[in-house]
Amino acid sequence: MAVEVPDNVPDDVAAAVLMQGVTAQYLATDTYRVQPGDTVLVHAAAGGVGQLLTQVVKLRGGRVIGTVSTEQKAEAARAAGADEVLRYEEVPGRVKELTGGEGVAVVYDGVGGATFDASLASLRPRGMLVVYGTSSGPTPALEIPRLNSGGSLYVTRPTVVHYTATRDELRARTDEVFGWVASGQLRVSVGGRFPLADAAEAHRALESRRTTGKLLLFPEGAAATP
Repeated sequence: MAVEVPDNVPDDVAAAVLMQGVTAQYLATDTYRVQPGDTVLVHAAAGGVGQLLTQVVKLRGGRVIGTVSTEQKAEAARAAGADEVLRYEEVPGRVKELTGGEGVAVVYDGVGGATFDASLASLRPRGMLVVYGTSSGPTPALEIPRLNSGGSLYVTRPTVVHYTATRDELRARTDEVFGWVASGQLRVSVGGRFPLADAAEAHRALESRRTTGKLLLFPEGAAATP
């Protein structure tokens, strides 16, 4: 399962982008294949996956509505390319306004429990809710008739293991991600660098939701800066 890091991709960037970059890649190219003109809702758009996912959606010609919790995170989401940035409490009302009452083609939701109902309500008919994480807690039980009443909706819970099931599939995804990074099409945001001895502080930063981008841990003696 090891992959080669190209010479033109720095090691710290490779460490920051690999897992979350592959996640963003499969979500936007396979789980729901974003098409030019699609309007997409990306929850936690300032986070590690959120910033990368926003960029990949834009690469594929989509329009991104991102959600954030603070103005600082709103700036990070806009810098990643989000066309519109909302606070969580504005969903789904503002989403419907921004789409002329139709709703979005897909919601990429890594938050889970706290956003699930609003995510479903933000979809257009035959739209897809992609729950790829549950940082706020597990999603509630879903009654199947709700998919019908919402407009023949789709819901899926993907995981990276099933999208890198073979060596060839893994390499195809990592090669594309590293290619985007090397060409400057995908920018990697490192929101913090911690020595391994301070790993607990890094976890506290994540749990407090005060981070943006990716956090990196460095072993003793390793360089903590690029």
